[in-house]
This record gives sequence, C-alpha cells and structure tokens, in this order.
Amino acid sequence: MVHTTEEDEQGPYVLSEGDLQDAVERKIEFDKNGEADPESGEILDEIYDIVDAVVPRTDDPTLPALTFRVAFLGIIFNVLLSAVNTLFYFRTNYFQLNAIVGVLVSYPIGIFMSWALPTGKVFGLTLNPGKFNHKEHALIYVASSCGANFTYALLNIIGQKYQLYQPDLTTVACVFFAIVTQCFGYGLAGLCRRYLVRPAAMLWPTNLSIIAMLNSLHEPNTPGANGKLRLSRFAFFWIAVALIFLWEWFPLFLMPVLASISLLCYVAPKLSNDSAIPSSYTAKVLRGLGSAQPRGGIGLFALTLDWSVIQVQNPITTPLWALLNQVLGVWFFLYVIIPLVWVNNAFGKDFDIGTNPHQGPNGTGRYFLGFTLNTPDLFDNNGSYVPSRSLVDKASLRLKEDLYNQLAPMRITSYFAIEYLTSFIVFVSALVHVGLWYGSDIWRRFRTAMRDLDSSDVHAKMMDVYPDVPDLWYIILLAVNLVVAIAVCQWGGFDLPWWGVILGLLLAIVSVIPIGTIQAISGQQIGLNVMSEFLIGLILPGRIAAVMSFKTLSYMSMYQGLQLVADLKLGHYLKVPPRAMFTVQLFGTILAAVVSVFVSFGIYESFGRSDKAEYIVPNDPSSGKIWKLQSDEPPLGWTASSFNVFLNAGAIWGAIGPARFFGPGSPYVSTLWGFLAGFVAPIIPFAMHKLYPNGYWHLVNVPLIAVFPVQINSSRADMIMPLVVGLAVNYFVKKHNHAWWKKYAYVLSAAADSGTAVALTVTFFAFTFNAAYQITLPFSKVQFADAEGCAPDYYLTCQGNANYGGNFGREYDITKDDYCNSISFGQA
Repeated sequence: MVHTTEEDEQGPYVLSEGDLQDAVERKIEFDKNGEADPESGEILDEIYDIVDAVVPRTDDPTLPALTFRVAFLGIIFNVLLSAVNTLFYFRTNYFQLNAIVGVLVSYPIGIFMSWALPTGKVFGLTLNPGKFNHKEHALIYVASSCGANFTYALLNIIGQKYQLYQPDLTTVACVFFAIVTQCFGYGLAGLCRRYLVRPAAMLWPTNLSIIAMLNSLHEPNTPGANGKLRLSRFAFFWIAVALIFLWEWFPLFLMPVLASISLLCYVAPKLSNDSAIPSSYTAKVLRGLGSAQPRGGIGLFALTLDWSVIQVQNPITTPLWALLNQVLGVWFFLYVIIPLVWVNNAFGKDFDIGTNPHQGPNGTGRYFLGFTLNTPDLFDNNGSYVPSRSLVDKASLRLKEDLYNQLAPMRITSYFAIEYLTSFIVFVSALVHVGLWYGSDIWRRFRTAMRDLDSSDVHAKMMDVYPDVPDLWYIILLAVNLVVAIAVCQWGGFDLPWWGVILGLLLAIVSVIPIGTIQAISGQQIGLNVMSEFLIGLILPGRIAAVMSFKTLSYMSMYQGLQLVADLKLGHYLKVPPRAMFTVQLFGTILAAVVSVFVSFGIYESFGRSDKAEYIVPNDPSSGKIWKLQSDEPPLGWTASSFNVFLNAGAIWGAIGPARFFGPGSPYVSTLWGFLAGFVAPIIPFAMHKLYPNGYWHLVNVPLIAVFPVQINSSRADMIMPLVVGLAVNYFVKKHNHAWWKKYAYVLSAAADSGTAVALTVTFFAFTFNAAYQITLPFSKVQFADAEGCAPDYYLTCQGNANYGGNFGREYDITKDDYCNSISFGQA
C-alpha cells in the first residue's frame, strides 16, 4: 500500500539557497489565539516546495527496513569508516571520509545480495525480503554515519594516556568513556525530536543531498534535458574517484607545493643566509601573512589544489549562503583582525612569539619562519615555546605552581587569541540569534509539548503510521549513561567528580535546542567546547584532566545528539520506522566508539618514540624521549594536530585556568569583550530586517560569520579555493546547467572525498608509516622542505637535506654537511 497526497504529482522545484534561507529565517508568526496567520501559510508553502524537490510525498509502510542486509553492510561500513577516519584524524590537516561513500559502495552489494541470498531469517532478521529498497539503504547510511563521525573522546583519551603519560589509564575505562560520551547525546536527541525533527521548518538541509542520492539510485536512470546526461550517477562516481585518486598523488607526494601555493612568499624580500632573524621587517610581515603551513602564518592569498585541504569547508554540500557567511567571516578575522593585532603587539609580545633562535629555522627547528602565528603552542613571557605537558605534574595531574610562576604570564599567538575571542562571540550570538528569530515559536512548542502540533504536516502524518519510540526508552538510556559516566569519570582515572558529570549534561541540555535550531536551518553547527572549558575551568582550576573530561562530556552530548537528530530527520523524510532507526543508531554508535579506541591506540604507538631528547624541562624526565607524533620531527603531514590543540586548550583552561589566563592582569583579558559583541551583533541584522523586510538582512547570520570552521595548526591555504569551488558548482553550474548540477554535484563531492581518501591511505602506508621505508623526494622547487617555500633559504636547504638524508630509515649526519654544519644559527 502506498500513501500519497493530492500534491504528489507536482512538477520539480529548483532548490535555491536563497529560497531556503528566506523561508526558514523568517519566523512563522501566530496570532493571539495561536492560529497561524495567512503569511505563515505562505512560508510553509515555500518550505514544502523546497522539500518536495527531493522528498516524495509517498510512502509504502509494507517495505522492510531492518533486515540482514542492513545489519551486514551497516557493520562493515561502520567499522571501515570509523577506522579510516580515526587514522585521518592524526593528519596535520584533518580529512574525513563522508558516509555518502557507504551509500554508493553498498548499493551494488545490496543489489547482489537481493539476487544471491536465500529466504529465511538469521538472528530474527530477514535474509532476503526481496528488492533492495531505499529504507534499507537509509539505515545503512545511518550506520555508516555513526562510524564516519569522529569519536571526540579520543582527544581526551590520547591526551591523558600518551601525551600526559598516564599508562595506567586502562583500556576498559577508555572504551566506556568513549561509549558514554557518544551515547549521552543519543538520549538528548530522542527527547528533543518534537522540537528539532517534527516541525516542517526544521529542514536539516544537509539531508536533502542524501535523499537525492538515494532517490537517484533507487529510481530508474533517466537522461537529463534533451536526452543528455545518460551516464549514470554510479558510473560517474567511479570515474571521478579514479581521476581524483590519480591527481592527489601530485599534491600529496610528487609536488607538495600544489597543496600550498603561498603567493606572498614569492615576492617577500630574501632573508639573510646566516641568520634566524628576517633581514627586514617587511620580509617578516610578508612571510607571516603569506605562509599557510602549520606553525607558519595565516595564508593570505594562499591557494591550494589539494582536495584534502579544500574539503575542510565542504564547499559543494554546504549551502552557498552559509559558505559565504563562513568564508567572509573568517577572512575578516584572519586577514584583517589577526594581522593588525600581530604587527601592533596588541597582546604585548605578539611579534616576538617563536623567535627563540634555538626553536627557529636551524635545520631542525620547530618554527621554520623564525617566528610563528598558526600554532596552538604555549609560550613563556619571553616568547619561547613551553610544552604544555611540562606544566602538569605527572602523578597528580595538577599544575606545577613553581614552574608556572617562573614562566608566567603564559602567552599564545595572536591567531590563537583571536580564535578564542570569536568563540566567545559565537556562543552568545547563537543564543541571541535563535531567541530573536525563533524564540516565540520554541516557547509555544515547549508549553504545549504534550500535544502534537505537527499533525497537519504531511510527513508527520505518514510517520504516525509507525510505532514511535517511547520517551521512556530515551530516558532510561540517558539514566544508564549517566550512572556509567559517573563511575568512569570519578573512579576510572578521568578526575571528574560526580557533580561535574551532571553539570556537563545540564550544559548540553540548555544548549541543544538553540544550537540545534541553527544547524537545522543552515547545516552548520556551533561548538560548545570553549564555553564548557570556561565554566569548569573557573570551578576546578589547575586540574587539566577534569577540564578535558568535562569538555568532552558536555560538548559531545550536544554534538553527537545533533548528529543523531539529523539522522532522525532523515528517517522522518524517508519514512523509516522509528524503532528500526533507534536500533541502528544505538548499535552503530557503540560499535564505532569501540573500534576507534583500539585503532587510535594502535596508530599512536606504531609511530614509536622519538630518538632525540627534545626540550628537556628541569625536574621533568618525561619531557625527554617523547612519542614521535609529539616531536619536532613528526612523520611528514602526520603531526596529530587536533590532539595537540586539545591538549594545549586543556593546559590553558584546566592547568592554568581561565581566571589566570583571561582574568584581570592577563594579556588576554580584552578577549572577554567577545561576550558583549556576541550579545549586540545579532540584534543589528534582526532590527534591520524589521525595518526593511524585503532586503537581505535575514541572510546575515552572526554565529556563522564569527565561527572558525578551520583547525588552528593546519593548512590555511583553505580560505580561497573552497569559495571558488562553491561558487563554480553551486552558482555558475547550477544556474547555467541545472540538470547536470542536480544529477552529479553531490556525487562529485562524494567521489572527490573517496578518491582522496584512497590516495591518502596508500601514500601514508607506502611512504610514511614505516620509517625504514620512508621516502622523501629530493629537494626541488616543487618539493620545498616547508612544502611552500616561505622559510629562509638556509632552512629550505638544510631541512631538505635532512629529510632526504633520512630516507629508508637512514640517519642524517649534519657534520658531513659542510654548508649546514658551518652556519651559526641564531646570530643576527
């Protein structure tokens, strides 16, 4: 039996980001009696038009959903994506393989299983219920998505077990910590689904591309306009994967300069060959602005032809209006505010940070420019690098007060300080933005939560056919996770008291609806991580492990919860039975958490320890031979940057504490003005929209403008090309060849991700993973030692010699290198 509506035969609607945002950003108004006024009906019609472009108004409740095919393929792609993305998280530039890959690759396998498997049941699941259908495919996507989403708890676990040298942190405790932090949000997802899933205005636009993909695979392939575009999406996908895989060998291995084309460095004045200090102020400024590499500069005008860098912004799948808000906002802070702060020493010693000659470009130095901007490292009052782990007592995980007092006030780069400023703006502005635009509707729904306000929605009507998941199931899940979390955090080595676990959950509950509303509208999520650090850092100063654990619990409760809400909305659109969705989400989340923990342990330890004792800190023997991923000479392109950022943030907010680092007398107290800015800024576009309702003020989204969607200490060549790609695909191609865009655009994005992932994996295991077989091509104009040619000439020469001389496990001997051995580094 197929359920339809009177309007299911209407023609296709052109999906427009402008229409999408205009429909959603305008709050649906209600009169005094709670009845929708005429304008509200018009807005709902706009929303339905957008959804109807890809979501059919039909359903067949007899279609099987949770089958053996779903379990088999879901487990395979869950484990595969979890393992691969955990590996990629150790890269300097984090790369994520999208769950769409699971959708595309599982399709022919599902078709084959429908032909080859017998009938019958295994473990209560039907082996072969007939034709492989879109509901099964949607559940496979959800299982894949649970695996593709990075297990955030790994940052906490690796930070304590390896970076802070806590080998007694048991594997069992780590696994349960990972599970509860992932599943905490699952209970929240279920309890807030009537606010973030059932309302028609909560679009979750990122789901529309997935639905379009599933529709294209499960409907007969039809040619585009005038009989063109006969190539199937599946064939297009594999052709594009092969081409991207071949191309990525150039920026990843053969010609790394293509990954970071730093134009300003080509016009910067030459530096002295015998000095770690730039020969002129102009040279330093140009190189600081132009360099895009980690521990380098901010990448002004830097370009990239490496998809693993471009993909960070998701330029094809992100709505163009949201991409413009993001990129233009980052340009303002990165290209205007940060340079002004840096050159004017706004925080006291910005221009001197990283200039210690022993940590500069001496052939083995940490900061190849002789200074640094793009790093989360901590520095003492003289601007010299201080390993964050050296500030923490190994036994008690508390701040070493005496050492801190010698080094204080601690400093960070202008880049890192402004990133914290924007995080303050984002959190407050998100609450204000949602309150202004959607506050009355959310409050009305809250007051009448026991009534089904969406009974008139066509998709809600069709979903009412299926047995819903009782709220009690989610409450029980939340309670069980709370008990396990308290046990693990209080007695499992994570140093967080029981009341801290409860406080973390309360913070997530307060934030999930306003932040979820923004994500439902724009597809972009606002992070809770900095605010959670701020709160617990004030309450438990000096306790780095407690702060990191609280941050993980509160942030992941909200983040994972909203990821699961997005999947619930996908099931809502595709009419997947809610209880089948519940089962797949819960099992997939737990499985991915377990897999990622064991994979991360194996990867971290497989790199081994550094052979050199680096940055020995008095009375701290553990600061000597460290894990190779923490050393100054990590495997090329694999610096575990995300883990280092997390640890340094833990040192700032936990070991040192926000009262010391951002309080009165601190160099960074002025960043707290971000809270006021976040309160005032969203009022401006809202007021202007009221004055000029036909203008474009409803497209100005302050939280999206202020958010930094990029990771510090990764390549900043990702600021221009993503916008170029987004404009090319989602504006020019869509406008002039809409049939091609509609059929292939999202497939192209998935194919580019897949081809790049395969190239990354092959080059990693072939040339990086095993030091005995590590290969670096000879130094040349396309193989700069710093990957972009911004460093001083002598650094490029000597570090290039060291890299090449260390091939195949050999030891580079600088004493046999007359030129490099003769240079007196650090002399002006």
